Amino acid sequence: MDSATRHDPPSAQDAAFAAPVRPSVVTLPERPPDGVVTLLDFFVVRFPRIPAGTWRARFAAGKVWGANGAVAADAPFQPLLELRYRREVEREPPVRTDVEIVWSDDDLLVVDKPPHLPVTPGGRWVRNTLLHRLEGLTGCPELAPLHRLDRLTSGLVVLSRRRGTRAHYARLFQPGAPVEKVYTAVCEVRRDDPPGQALLEHHIQRSRGEHWRQVIVPAEEPNCSSEIDLIASSGRLAAYRVRPRTGRKHQLRVQLAAAGLPVLGDPLYGTAPCNDPEDLATRLWLDAHSIRITDFPSPGGAGRLTAAWTSREDPFTMLDRATAGAVLRAS
Repeated sequence: MDSATRHDPPSAQDAAFAAPVRPSVVTLPERPPDGVVTLLDFFVVRFPRIPAGTWRARFAAGKVWGANGAVAADAPFQPLLELRYRREVEREPPVRTDVEIVWSDDDLLVVDKPPHLPVTPGGRWVRNTLLHRLEGLTGCPELAPLHRLDRLTSGLVVLSRRRGTRAHYARLFQPGAPVEKVYTAVCEVRRDDPPGQALLEHHIQRSRGEHWRQVIVPAEEPNCSSEIDLIASSGRLAAYRVRPRTGRKHQLRVQLAAAGLPVLGDPLYGTAPCNDPEDLATRLWLDAHSIRITDFPSPGGAGRLTAAWTSREDPFTMLDRATAGAVLRAS
């Protein structure tokens, strides 16, 4: 690894949680949505799950602001105005906090996150997120993830440490980059002839009726593909090595379910009836296991990066633990 430092797992979790919450940024559109006259109107339309009274109180307390300071709720809508606010929730669900810092240099930070930990603030999670905790642990206010990883998925996340080189390293996760990502998935075998190897190709798009869900459209040309290889099996469970060739939202979970191999514990595409945010004992058995970078140019052409990182989850151990859990639930 080039110019890298290995770190021990962080321990200052309380200090990380107490760090100030990074403001969220909202840029108003060029045209106001229907019925929007004031800034309060826009926020009520933009965030329908938050009551108008809550936004009115935030405006009155100066908790919504722009470049020139706090703004008033009854101020007129201004196209392209950039405003900031801090997310607030009465109570956040519990999360796992056993994050391991795997590797870092001046520009990148690579961590291994547990399941049940969101990467960025959203919904009911504000402080209980990977980004917020890492900001407190590292003291780096410019951290930003370079790719997605679902809250329920464990494994490797690569973050940018510096705004000045972020656009350059964002290319690592664009098509054609010299990067290989490998996942481990423990799947429920729902077919009589599970493949040893296969190339999965589908057309995935967002569901019109359920915006949080992705669906496969058989009549359309494939827009995503993944390679799968069987690692080991145990009864009606099987561990697969999955190499995504593309990077669409929920791609692996959707494609494996379509192949009759839903990821064990998947509340959207598998057979898990629901996902209880309070339950940290059960999990989605999907892990972002390894990332390998080969000869990627550094900013300004000063050297090249070649590195390989691996999560703490051993595929065979994952299958053993998943099998034991399935037996306990069935008994």
